[in-house]
Amino acid sequence: MPKLIDLKGQTIVLYLMQPLIEQKYHVVATRLVEIEDNGLWIEGKDLAEHLEKTFKQSIPKMPIFFVPFAQIGWIASGADYPYLSEISLGVKSP
Repeated sequence: MPKLIDLKGQTIVLYLMQPLIEQKYHVVATRLVEIEDNGLWIEGKDLAEHLEKTFKQSIPKMPIFFVPFAQIGWIASGADYPYLSEISLGVKSP
């Protein structure tokens, strides 16, 4: 299994106990920017899009958020091996 540090710079999926600003969903796909002892820095792409629509101009920098580990329910990412379906392999019926 990959270590969290190995996922830095990659897209991850987080379950946030409390959604970020203007966010409707608890599950978010985002880029992991940095890892600290107490939490993660992640991109705020939804906020960037919201600001662009509101002010009708592009924003100069990507907003990032610090999310404490206490606010994260789980983190998901992909592994470097193929998904093998039991159904497609004929081991299990649909």
